[in-house]
Amino acid sequence: MLPNGQFRFVFTASDFEKSKAFYLNVIGAGIDHEWDFGPADRGICLTAGAGMIEIFPTAPGELYLQPQGVSMLIEVADVDAAYEHAVQADAEVVVPTADYPWGQRIARFKDPDGIVVSLFTPIKA
Repeated sequence: MLPNGQFRFVFTASDFEKSKAFYLNVIGAGIDHEWDFGPADRGICLTAGAGMIEIFPTAPGELYLQPQGVSMLIEVADVDAAYEHAVQADAEVVVPTADYPWGQRIARFKDPDGIVVSLFTPIKA
């Protein structure tokens, strides 16, 4: 295992543009790179903390399989501001912002494919 290797969360979206908009406009991820060489070779890599989120559209003729049993936890500078921003952008709230005993303040949302995306800020002791 590479101690400083890159980590990517990769999934195929049911609606590529909708998922792309969610991660850019609701979650606030940045674009690392994007490509479009046609319907069967298209995608985007987004920056999210120390990792990346890579999204592909469902290729023509392929069966879409909804991601199951996965979620994301992304550290943000101010989870309360991120929560308000996401709510104003009509994100589906799973759990409103709350403090947890392990030292994090967390808000949870669902992305367009049903993936639970949790945003957190460490609680200062």
